[in-house]
Formats: sequence, structure tokens, C-alpha cells
Amino acid sequence: MKKLVKPVMKGILMGVFVIFLFQIQGCKIKVVSKEEPRSEVRFSIISEECIPESLSNLINKKKEKIMKMTYVDEGKRFIVVGYGAQNSGGYSIYIKDLYKTENAIYVDTCLVGPEEKKIKEGVVSYPCIVLQISEMGLPVVFQ
Repeated sequence: MKKLVKPVMKGILMGVFVIFLFQIQGCKIKVVSKEEPRSEVRFSIISEECIPESLSNLINKKKEKIMKMTYVDEGKRFIVVGYGAQNSGGYSIYIKDLYKTENAIYVDTCLVGPEEKKIKEGVVSYPCIVLQISEMGLPVVFQ
């Protein structure tokens, strides 16, 4: 019986190995250059009064949770980043990076909390920023 187990195990292992080889044969590794040409994207930070009404309604529906979305209206693209409900007021949003490559527009933001002496207990806020850029026909990637 022991003599039969070894050849069967070898056969099973060899079969698994062959299947593995066929699986990885179809895979390709693509090296993405970190030095892809980048260019600046001109943007404006839009005040609450200047946000299109339909976008404002959408933001109000989604403000409870983290949101990252884009909205196009009349040839303008709006980039919205919201950080959901926060247990104090006094938050701000910092734009770390906003640039485009030939394939996409990249946005990187950061939530900055209030100073300890400015924390307002019992207040809920919904930090959100709306950026306006021209429509370029590229997807937006949030980092």
C-alpha cells in the first residue's frame, strides 16, 4: 500500500504543477513608470452657493459617509471629496496633489482636524470640498 501512495502523490503534485504553469503563462507583468509625464490642472474651489443645485442635492444625500465623486455640468467637471460625519467642527481639507497624465486626472486630499482648543463638542460637521476643473474627458483617480 505504501508503494502505491508515493506514485499517486507524485502524480497529483505533478498535475497541480502543470496546471499552475498553464495559469501563469497567460499573466503579464507590466511595469508602470513613476515618472509618467504630468501636467498641472487648473482648478477652483467652489463655494456652497456656486455649486449647481442638482450636485448640491446629491452631496446632501451622501454627506453622512465618505464620498469621492465627479459630476459634469455644462462643460465643467466638479470633483467632490467628503469625509463623512465628524464629531466636531473646525475641520479643513488640504489638497495635496492635483495633476493629469495622458490617461487620467489624479486627486489627493487630506482631512485636517481642528486644534485641540478649537474642538467643539456636541457639534457634527460634514467636511467636504468641491473643485471645479474644465472637462478633459479623462477619468478621475482618487488617491
